[in-house]
Amino acid sequence: MPAIRCITFDWGDTLAANHGMPHVSVQRTAFARLGEDLVAAGGSLPAGWFDQAMRELAQSWHDSVDRTTNPDQREFDFAALIDTWVGRAGAIEADPHAVRLALDRCLNSITDTVLAYAESVPALSLLKARGYRIGILSHVAWPGPACRSWFARHGLAPYIDFYSLSCDVGWIKPNPRHFRHALDLAGCPANEVLHVGDHPLRDIGGAKAMGMRTCLRVTEGVYQAEELDACRPDARIVSLHQLLDILAAMGRGA
Repeated sequence: MPAIRCITFDWGDTLAANHGMPHVSVQRTAFARLGEDLVAAGGSLPAGWFDQAMRELAQSWHDSVDRTTNPDQREFDFAALIDTWVGRAGAIEADPHAVRLALDRCLNSITDTVLAYAESVPALSLLKARGYRIGILSHVAWPGPACRSWFARHGLAPYIDFYSLSCDVGWIKPNPRHFRHALDLAGCPANEVLHVGDHPLRDIGGAKAMGMRTCLRVTEGVYQAEELDACRPDARIVSLHQLLDILAAMGRGA
């Protein structure tokens, strides 16, 4: 097998804690504050604005992750929903700078629910120093600019060469279109790319189907043990620092 030249990482529960975080609670607080900020910017909230927005977001998320309602794994358009809510708040003609600041504050609050692991920056820094091309290959509905802003705020952005996010691509792993987008950005054959992720189907199954090499970031209490055993990755890790040994075994180490 050829040496690994590029490493793609899932985001949540691979580079940052995601499972079990208070997403809904933070989301409700952030959007309540957004409504107040839009009014302060010159908008006017109609009755039920907040409740309707939360219902629509919850429904869009549920429908996107349900394989029966979304068999093709299409990503929903979070940014379009936000535009709709801003329009309903009568803020289209409001102070654009104030609206932008309000949206940034809202999206920063939501994305910061994901907490970067302490090991992520040093691990990515070391891999980058060893010459690997690094990409993010993640299922995330939040708008792309807000996601990339998270990586900048948490110090990971300097080590990232490219982002392949379902919000930008329009397709969710394990759909081959999502992986093909990442491979086009990787700039090398699939068997020279190692994908690191925690999901047995979306990450390991999807990457293997494209001919990529795979590494499972082991979690506990998230997926069934049978699913984790059945996905059969090329390697397993419990710490990102173990990747150097994995890469050495795959033909390119220190």
